[in-house]
Amino acid sequence: MNRRHQSGSVFIFTLAVLAALVSVLVVVAGNQRTIVRDVIQRNELERAKRAAETGLQRALAEIVASRESTTGTSSTVTKKPTLSTDSWATLGNRGDEEFEVDDLTFRMQIVDTAGLLNLNSATEAQLQKLPLTTEQIESLLDFREGSRDARPEGAKDEYYNNLTNGYNAKLANFETVDELLQVKGFTADVLYNTVESITSSGLVPGRNGETPILYDLLTAYSFSPEVTPTGTAKINVNAQGTNAQRLRQPPLNFNFQLSNQIAARKNWTLAELLALPGLAGANQQRTVLDNLTTSGAPRIQGKINLNTADESVLSSVPELTPDIVQAILQRQSQGFESLGDVTSIPGMTGTVLQQTAARFTVYSDTFLVRVVGKAGSASVPLEAIVDVQNDRIKVISISTPPYNDMRTRWYWQTDPTATVTIVEKRS
Repeated sequence: MNRRHQSGSVFIFTLAVLAALVSVLVVVAGNQRTIVRDVIQRNELERAKRAAETGLQRALAEIVASRESTTGTSSTVTKKPTLSTDSWATLGNRGDEEFEVDDLTFRMQIVDTAGLLNLNSATEAQLQKLPLTTEQIESLLDFREGSRDARPEGAKDEYYNNLTNGYNAKLANFETVDELLQVKGFTADVLYNTVESITSSGLVPGRNGETPILYDLLTAYSFSPEVTPTGTAKINVNAQGTNAQRLRQPPLNFNFQLSNQIAARKNWTLAELLALPGLAGANQQRTVLDNLTTSGAPRIQGKINLNTADESVLSSVPELTPDIVQAILQRQSQGFESLGDVTSIPGMTGTVLQQTAARFTVYSDTFLVRVVGKAGSASVPLEAIVDVQNDRIKVISISTPPYNDMRTRWYWQTDPTATVTIVEKRS
């Protein structure tokens, strides 16, 4: 009996050891599967990122190519109007086409940032047209402006220094739209989602009758060149070298009295020039808009491109009536070839033209590239701000947007409408 009892104990012990070994093997196998799955996921993410970067490079090439004009046997880059019908604007069909490179895919959209509202140049009156409270508007202006005195509902260093992780107000231009999250009254919900608590009949229209999302309207980086329809620099009426004789020469051809009147001072605004009795006619106003500037800067920040701005952005200009906005939108399919073309829009005369012309352009040097790269089940979204001057292109920033499903937030269709094969899949 003792031997039987001993044999049974050994058998039970052996079973226990085997069970333990099986459990260990099961755990090891599970861990191995997890490790393999993690490796596959990391590999797919890296490949998806590579696909997104490939899409960015494709977008950069198109932006440069669309700005080139060929004369004779030489190719030169000139300042052409930035149109919504340009090849950069139609590339990718606003994100609805898919591009294949081997076993990777990407979708893309290029946006003219001059078609958006610039945080650094938007006036208080424009901000009041957005879904923002008085506190948010005054805090935004206080954050970007150099004055040390806060507005009644705004905030300066005294407020920000007393936060848990205190900091100073920037007192300078915003570099990204996301910096708004540092401003009093702004949250991720305010910036990225529809704000239902703001009710005003004066708000800019959004998609499908909804209140617009700030993220869709704003940029912190947009520049436009100050050039004539022939691509040369505009004449700065406030420059010391711009005398009456220069104003009497082509393409201006101002008369003796008008040229002397303009040359007699050096602090003109565009509105003041357009209000001069000698420049009241449409032809004269077109000449002013196409050839004159009141700034010595080669390009200006924050002007709105008449060719690419949507209804929401155009509606942020308080002086534009809904009828004028719709007339501008209808003209976009034809395109504004020069700023002077705006004088042909019904209602863009007199005081309205004087108050708004300085806010507009038909050119842009800056673009926003949106890309989603995909490999296997992984996808990676990227956004890049791109600056182009002459024949030189510069990527100002590349960022990963705050949401995984940026396709939906960018209003792309769930499934691509077409597929463009760049490189065939390897067999």
